[in-house]
Amino acid sequence: MNVLYEFGEFLLNPQERLLLCDGKPVPLTPKAFELFLVLVQREGRLVEKEELLRTVWRDVAVEEGNLAVMVSQLRKVLGDDRGTHAFIETVPRHGYRFVAPVTRREAPDPSPPSSKESSPAQLPEADAPASHFSLAEAHPSRLRQSALAGLAILVVCAGALIAWRAVRQNHTTAGNVEAIHSLAILPFQEIGVQSDKNYLGEGTTDALITRLGRFSTLIVRPTSAIERYNGANLNPVQIGQQQSVDAVLEGLMQREGDRIRLTVQLVRVHDGATLWADSFDEKSTDIFGLEDEISERVAQSLQIHLSRADVKRMARKPTENSAAYDAYLKGRYFWNKRTTEGVRRGLDYFRQAIQLDPHFADGYEGVADSYAIMGLYGSMPPAQAFPAAHKAALKALSMDDSLADAHATLGLIYFYYDWDGAAAEDEFQRAIDINPNYAMAHSWSGETLAAMGRFPEAVKEANSALKDDPLSLIVNTNAGWTLFLAGQTSQAVQILKKAIELDPKFPRSHFRLGLIYEASGRMHDAIGEFQQAVQSSNGNPYYEASLAEAYGEIGDAQNATRMLNVLKSRAQNEYVPAFGFALAYEGLHDKQAAFQWLQKASLDHSTSMAFAKMDPSLASLRSDQRFATVAQNLRF
Repeated sequence: MNVLYEFGEFLLNPQERLLLCDGKPVPLTPKAFELFLVLVQREGRLVEKEELLRTVWRDVAVEEGNLAVMVSQLRKVLGDDRGTHAFIETVPRHGYRFVAPVTRREAPDPSPPSSKESSPAQLPEADAPASHFSLAEAHPSRLRQSALAGLAILVVCAGALIAWRAVRQNHTTAGNVEAIHSLAILPFQEIGVQSDKNYLGEGTTDALITRLGRFSTLIVRPTSAIERYNGANLNPVQIGQQQSVDAVLEGLMQREGDRIRLTVQLVRVHDGATLWADSFDEKSTDIFGLEDEISERVAQSLQIHLSRADVKRMARKPTENSAAYDAYLKGRYFWNKRTTEGVRRGLDYFRQAIQLDPHFADGYEGVADSYAIMGLYGSMPPAQAFPAAHKAALKALSMDDSLADAHATLGLIYFYYDWDGAAAEDEFQRAIDINPNYAMAHSWSGETLAAMGRFPEAVKEANSALKDDPLSLIVNTNAGWTLFLAGQTSQAVQILKKAIELDPKFPRSHFRLGLIYEASGRMHDAIGEFQQAVQSSNGNPYYEASLAEAYGEIGDAQNATRMLNVLKSRAQNEYVPAFGFALAYEGLHDKQAAFQWLQKASLDHSTSMAFAKMDPSLASLRSDQRFATVAQNLRF
């Protein structure tokens, strides 16, 4: 018995291997027909990807990308490619489900064909779609009605021939398509919300950057490199040129009730061509499905060959709890601001995320990142911040050891707080093994190697970080400091000046440049940079202490004492690193007080102690035999 399947205006005839739309044949490749038949026959039920690959491609080993491309083609045929997904639903990380109501009926006995009848148009099996297609290619979805039956048959055949030629042409030229090796994903703009409340758009962008950044063959600019473009009135080509990437992904997002609508386009930078554009419409509780679809389409349009490891990494779902993920996105939104208030608010949301889902590894990673930043910038005592960060990072890695960010954060803790260069190096290498293009892991690795005196390796790591993220302020600042420690002072100054040109208000660049000027004997230039750092940071105690020390070095005891009193006043209400007081007293040539505070700094692990043996501000103290006693715990 031949069963026919009816849904909407479509009729599927398995025996005749024929799909009709309003009674007119629709050309499908044999593999597309087989895939479609399996989905329709399992109406309403999930069909796993592995089962589809095993059933449709029985004798051929293919990647999941083939399946995704084929489903995309079917959606176009059904007119289901505008995000409605009324026929084929994606079940993230699992497979697909045919969701349209299907009516089954028995086909009438076939009558002998007349000599004027033709068999349904199908593409030759040899010309089935290749592994990678340009998603901008047009695919006919249905044939237009004709008044003459004979003309209709000719149109069907012509349509099939055109499709067949398009497939052949695409297959032939695919190898000549310009390769895309690097990508920038701009902050998705939420329609109807203020830019300072765009946590869903920026959070989704951050998640996509993380997900696509796991591809071993694609360099994706990190969130720190693109956050400056939030709300910026620049076209994607300009931004792509600034970021030195091959392509840019941008999108508009809108919430309507319980649904999220997202329109995205992928633009090639060198000529402004749109490689792919599409719209998506998902329930707000299925943000993972939205991220899945976009990731798959980007991979297809860039003709990225996904290894099994890439597919596994991309398919990773961080949590089943949508409320926990929403809190996590808010946490990343505030954390990425890198201000004291932003990091504290981000920490609150990360805590909320893991309360909602105690098994949410990314939530623990967010907690670790928050505490590490607060310890790094002196907004919390290191003895409180770094152990809390260490505990959270280990918790995250116990749940998912493939989190490159968590390994890098752990390395940062070993470097800045534990002063354990070997342990830090191991964790940075783990992060780089997982994500070879992770700029911050290379950057921190470079600083660690420089502190250990392994300068050629340190410079190599700093350059790798610059290659992966050439416009990142912190990457450029760290690279400048690493090159200075390696003896390449002129190059270090150039890199730091570049960072200042990118953002004159980024305090750490001024601070590092001030240290280099001081080491070079340019004290007045150093003071100017320290003043800029203090002003831009709204009074970071490390920068205030360095300014006090520099005033003292030029004999300006009045201003040096004034800055010391600022630190004392600040210490009455908030944490001030002991190392800061050591610097201020060193500038005033009070070695006794300086060594007392330096001893305290060795106990509270003030962050800058990691560079105590090379910090130019401590030059006069290092010649004193007491310095060796104070610094005996340093392992670099």
